[in-house]
Amino acid sequence: MVRLFLVLFMLAVMPVTGCIDRNAQQEAQPAPDFTLEDLNGNKVTLSNYQGKVVLLEFWTTWCPSCRMAIPGLIKLQQKYQDKGLAVISVSMDFGGWDELKSFVAERGITYAVLKGNDDVAAKYRLRTIPLLLLVNKEGRIAKRYIGIGSMDELEKDIQANL
Repeated sequence: MVRLFLVLFMLAVMPVTGCIDRNAQQEAQPAPDFTLEDLNGNKVTLSNYQGKVVLLEFWTTWCPSCRMAIPGLIKLQQKYQDKGLAVISVSMDFGGWDELKSFVAERGITYAVLKGNDDVAAKYRLRTIPLLLLVNKEGRIAKRYIGIGSMDELEKDIQANL
């Protein structure tokens, strides 16, 4: 039900808002914990990343701005993973694993890709795609990004939290 609402909302809002950067104010809320499967069937739990800075992305394969963000996210992961950054991408696609695995392989995505569900969408009050959250080392949401904005600004925020 949440996914249906999300799709309908995106179809209605995307022409109006596009995929612009609308950085929300700093948040001090704990990032809601979740356990989801990755593309290899492994369980991934967000709280296991405490002590690292996590760039958490909610996206879909059909979202044009989500696709445009992939090269930048790959670069950020490669540049900062040894300094404590983990990029975790949560796909909110309806399709099966095979479609998602194929998309990830075609795009050369090297960061963790998980399959989302209605529970995690509800926990994060997911209303738009893409949604990126910068989670600090203490597991708290340091910044929320609605849409894809400046990768330079995102990188500066990552550096500040590392």
